[in-house]
Amino acid sequence: MSENKATLIEGMTEKTLHSPNTMAEVASLHVANSYIGTGLDNSVENVKPLPEACKRNVTEFDLVAYGKDEFTLSMEKKVMARMFSAFDVTQLGYLEERKIEHMCKYLGRVMNEDDVKQMKSEINAIDGHITFEKFWGWWCSHPEVPAKKDFFSMVSVDFAVPYHQQQLLTRETGELYTPSYRVLYYFRDMETGKELQVSPWHDIPLYVRDLVRTKPASLPMNRYNFICEIPKWTRAKFEIATGEPFNPIKQDIKNGVPRFYKHGDMMWNYGALPQTWESTDVVFEGGYVGDNDPIDAIEIGMTQFKVGQVGAVKVLGILGMIDDGQMDWKVICISHNDPICRFLKDIHDVPKFLPGCLDAIHEWFRVYKICQGGVENKFVFNGEFKDKSFAMKVIDESHYMWGNLRKINKKEEV
Repeated sequence: MSENKATLIEGMTEKTLHSPNTMAEVASLHVANSYIGTGLDNSVENVKPLPEACKRNVTEFDLVAYGKDEFTLSMEKKVMARMFSAFDVTQLGYLEERKIEHMCKYLGRVMNEDDVKQMKSEINAIDGHITFEKFWGWWCSHPEVPAKKDFFSMVSVDFAVPYHQQQLLTRETGELYTPSYRVLYYFRDMETGKELQVSPWHDIPLYVRDLVRTKPASLPMNRYNFICEIPKWTRAKFEIATGEPFNPIKQDIKNGVPRFYKHGDMMWNYGALPQTWESTDVVFEGGYVGDNDPIDAIEIGMTQFKVGQVGAVKVLGILGMIDDGQMDWKVICISHNDPICRFLKDIHDVPKFLPGCLDAIHEWFRVYKICQGGVENKFVFNGEFKDKSFAMKVIDESHYMWGNLRKINKKEEV
C-alpha cells in the first residue's frame, strides 16, 4: 500500500470511516503486490498463488491446511519450496544436512539413523549444502506410504485391577503444533507403582465405574467417560490417532501443515467417547453409513478442559450431521462437575439454562467449512436435536460396533 493511502486511513475519524463516500474510497484501495514471496529479495523468486487456491477463493495455506483432496505434484512442490525457504532463515539458497533432518521431522517423515544416512548418500550434497532441487528430487523418489483410514491400531492393556480414573496419567511429548506432538496415556498400578501405557480409545471404559453406587444396578447412571480433543476457545484440530499404537492424541496434519479451524474457536469442549466406533458397514438414518471414527461428543459446560483430559459427563441429546456423505453423530453432554449439570435432565432443558447454546452448535457445524472453500453441512431429522433416550441408544450401538471391531481375528492391528 502506498504511503499516501496509508496516511489517508490513519487520519480517518470514527465519523468519516462510516460515511458512504469514505467506505467507497477504502473499498477501492488496491494492494499493489498480490504475489507471495519466499523471503528472497530477488523478484524472480516471487511466485503467483496456486490456481487451485484462487479458484476456490481461499489462501494457499487454507488449501494446504483444510483441503481434503490430495495435492497435485506442482502444488506440493510449491508448498515444499515455501517450507524449504522458511528453514533457510539466512536465505543462502541451501540447507545443511542437519536442517534437512529437522525439516523432514517437522513434515512428519519418520526416519531412523539408517534412513538419514541413505538420504545423505543419495542427495550427494557438496560441502554438506543441499539445494531445494536436490532435496525435491530425493523427496519425490521416496514417497511416504500414507496411512489408510481403515487401518486401526487395536493395541490395549489387560488391567490386573479394575480401571479407575485416579490411576490414569497423561504426558505430553514433542512440540505443540508440530507433527511430533502427542498426548500419551498411562495407567498406574497403585499396589506396585508400575505404569503401563494404555489406549484412550480401547482401555478407558465407556461407562464410568463408580466405586460406590447410589442407585440400583438396574437403573442407568448416565455417567460416561469423555475424552477432550479440542478444548473450548481453541481452534487447533486435535484428534485420537486411531492408526497409531496406543492411540495417542495428535494434531491433524495435512502435507506437513498443522490443521486449525479457520471459522473460529471451538466454543465448547469437543472430543469423543471411548470404546465406540461408527462402522462404515452400518446404515444409519437417511441411508448414511458411519464415518469410521469413535463417536464425537460436545461438552457444553462452563469449564475449559485440557487436550486429552478425561472426565465424567451426562448425556443430554444428540445431533445427526452429514459429513462428506457419512453419518457423523454429535453427542451433546455436560460434565458432572459443572454447576448447572444437576438442572439439565434432557436436551429440552438446555435452552432454559443455556439459551442459544443448541442454536450456536447447529450453526457452527453447519457453516464452519465454508470459509475453507467447502460447502455447508447437512443434518438428518431436519437438524433436530434428539433427546437423551435416543442418544443413549446410538451410543450403545456404537459401543457394540466397537466390540465387534475388537473381535476381528483378535489382532492387535486390523
